[in-house]
Amino acid sequence: MKEICILRTVSLHSTQGVVHIESVGYDPEDQTNIEYDARQLLEDLPSLYRMAQQSIKMQENYTTQRFVDFKKELAEDWKGKRGRQKK
Repeated sequence: MKEICILRTVSLHSTQGVVHIESVGYDPEDQTNIEYDARQLLEDLPSLYRMAQQSIKMQENYTTQRFVDFKKELAEDWKGKRGRQKK
């Protein structure tokens, strides 16, 4: 099974009982057409929503922690460089 990362949806439309999603990934060759059973998609939406919210929260926490660590690193680097320079 081939895995791709979907970067964005290019086209979204429906026909009788089917939702069609055309998307692209980071690689131009990763253009994908997905046909989703409409009823199954509706059943999956609450879980997909919760999982997306959880993933965004994890990403925000990771980014915040990176900046906290960076701030500490900068403080340590500048700690010994305060005051007058020794001759």
